[in-house]
Amino acid sequence: MTTTRTCRRSRPARPVTRRAPRRAAGRTVAAFVLLSLALVAGCGNQEEAPVAPKLFVFGLDAATWNVITPMIQAGQLPNIAGLVREGSFGNLSSHPPVQSPPMWTTIATGFLPEKHGIDGFMAPLPGSNREVPVTSNMRKVKAFWNILSENDTSVGVVGWWPSWPAEEVDGFMVAQRAWPMNWSRNGIPFGAARDANGDLVVQDFPGRTYPESLYEQFEQFVVTEEDVTAEELGRFFADSGFTDPAKQFHARWVYAKDRTFTDAGLWLVERYRPDVFAIFLHGTDVTAHYYWGYQTSEGFDVDEADARMYGGVVRSYYRFVDEAIGKFLAIAPADAAVLVISDHGFETVRDLVEPWEKGEEIRTEIGGKDVPWDHSLTGVYIMKGPGVRAGHRGPDAAVEDVTPTLLAYLGIAVGEDMDGRPIESIFEAEDLAARPVAYVATHESGDPRGDEAPLESPVDDGIKEKLRSLGYIE
Repeated sequence: MTTTRTCRRSRPARPVTRRAPRRAAGRTVAAFVLLSLALVAGCGNQEEAPVAPKLFVFGLDAATWNVITPMIQAGQLPNIAGLVREGSFGNLSSHPPVQSPPMWTTIATGFLPEKHGIDGFMAPLPGSNREVPVTSNMRKVKAFWNILSENDTSVGVVGWWPSWPAEEVDGFMVAQRAWPMNWSRNGIPFGAARDANGDLVVQDFPGRTYPESLYEQFEQFVVTEEDVTAEELGRFFADSGFTDPAKQFHARWVYAKDRTFTDAGLWLVERYRPDVFAIFLHGTDVTAHYYWGYQTSEGFDVDEADARMYGGVVRSYYRFVDEAIGKFLAIAPADAAVLVISDHGFETVRDLVEPWEKGEEIRTEIGGKDVPWDHSLTGVYIMKGPGVRAGHRGPDAAVEDVTPTLLAYLGIAVGEDMDGRPIESIFEAEDLAARPVAYVATHESGDPRGDEAPLESPVDDGIKEKLRSLGYIE
């Protein structure tokens, strides 16, 4: 088997340099988070293990306090609850239109879309009348993984959106499109086929991982829709005897995707030991889109059988994500920092036509919908680690503040030209006073980035089909 370049072992942490806070506290995080923590068990097994990362970043698409807070109060998210109790947390605001590729690129760069160049889901393909999903080569500025690599800090990134083609970093990268199935109802991944023996053959294309040879190691962890058993999927539903298989399809494919990246990420962290590890998990958004309306707790009038079977999918998926986080915490060094973020939230829109009838054109701040639930502009951030205030309700922040905060915590200068600034008040006051944040005019030196045409991949049709199902494209 081809082997990859081994990432360096972690070096001693640099002094953390920070500067005075810029933002004031604002809107309230969903009620009673702190009060509920006293009733919640600890943050999983965090015994020290021989694994080097000093910072773990968990990107949870559409994660919302509207789900996290009541589940913490019910003792159902022990790992996330422990991070809240032992760290700082708050609202992380997004920007309309709330679309994942621009917002996750803003999170990764500290720049708003007009500067980083990713402004939607799709981009025109030169020389044709077609559009294709946006690709990472279109990004005009450096992401945190580029900046870390240039500052003697190794990094591992798994599944970020958008991250194909994977970029050269000091460490490793697994692009989101490394997972060979994107929304395939017939059980055969887009970009794949079956040979004469019925074996699945995945079409090869470059850029799925960096280094390229890493894909051979990643591939052993790939889980497709076909691999997910009814018993395994039954954890998200009332039971595994699905009355309508079409209604469990969405949970099935996104679970396969997130499980692939989680299992691969755990193996990669233990084997290559980057200084900073970041992973993106998609299912907290997908399950909200397709199963939010089955929740009678949200005031929806739902058939009793459907409410029983599908009403718990959203919360069940959050439990799965909490368990995934717990697996990484279990192999983390005792002094590792953890950052949990979302690009936006999710909510029931209350100020609509009453009573709501399916088929009406529902207008929200985000746009036209035919359902009374939608993305919200308020996501979450949670950070825990040495030098981070414990049990602290932090100020409201914005998605562009994430990379500046990450850089400041690691002692790397923040770009003055970035739109965001570190969330400095979540850091211990003594540390802030002793070590102010370092700034540099820009990190955008060297070869220019971006202004490149999007690239095509074998999974483009699958991505488009999924986006159509959500109403994002026609």
